[in-house]
Amino acid sequence: MALLPWPRQPSLGLNVTAANSGQCDNREPLELVRHSPWFQGLPEEALETLASTAQFRDMTQGQYIYEQGVPTTEVFCIVSGRVRVSLMSPNGQEFALVEREPGTWFGEPGLVSDEGRVIEAKVIDSTRLLVIPRDTVLRVGAQHPLMYENLFRYSLGILRGLHELIGGILFYPLKARVAGRLLHLCEEHGVAQDEGVLVEIKVSQNDFARLALGSRQRVNRVFRDWVSRGLIEHRGDHVWVRDLDELEAEIDLFD
Repeated sequence: MALLPWPRQPSLGLNVTAANSGQCDNREPLELVRHSPWFQGLPEEALETLASTAQFRDMTQGQYIYEQGVPTTEVFCIVSGRVRVSLMSPNGQEFALVEREPGTWFGEPGLVSDEGRVIEAKVIDSTRLLVIPRDTVLRVGAQHPLMYENLFRYSLGILRGLHELIGGILFYPLKARVAGRLLHLCEEHGVAQDEGVLVEIKVSQNDFARLALGSRQRVNRVFRDWVSRGLIEHRGDHVWVRDLDELEAEIDLFD
């Protein structure tokens, strides 16, 4: 299968459609832990131990869950909202690796190292997290090694998505990368409308520049071209894709 210029999320172990609609806001910690791909197959006693120290944390747009260079001592599950995971260059240029959706568990590198994180996680929409202290997770893992097998499989899914992303950045031109990111947003947040697809979330051209590793000016030229050709329209702060097949045809190795 050819490399694509956007990452795929691994299986999250949660009905993401329901989660995106806000239906998981009322889940209790034990239920969220029970549905985690990290803890599948663990006995009920272990799940109860994890849930007993779990806490909800509400965060607002723009807050950092963790920053680059800072160690973490917790693991997280996104209950609702949206989180962007990024790399930051020494001169302040941001490259967004992926945007995480409800049902995603993350923070596992902190289970094996006290070193500072090489990436950062920032809240894009108001977000509710389930937070579990690292010490609790390590204690459960020591008693139930199956947890580490689950983590290994989950991490391989993350790594596969990262490899696809790197392949897209290395081999595809900017227009293809932007098209890939927009298709991914249509898949995750699109609503059929007027024989096209409207992306329900607000994504600015600055956001697309971060997601596709390009300048805002060049991304703006890509969007102007697509608008002039009738491929997309701007509807307020949202993007309406008139033809998904035409947009997918923009994913080409050659400009």
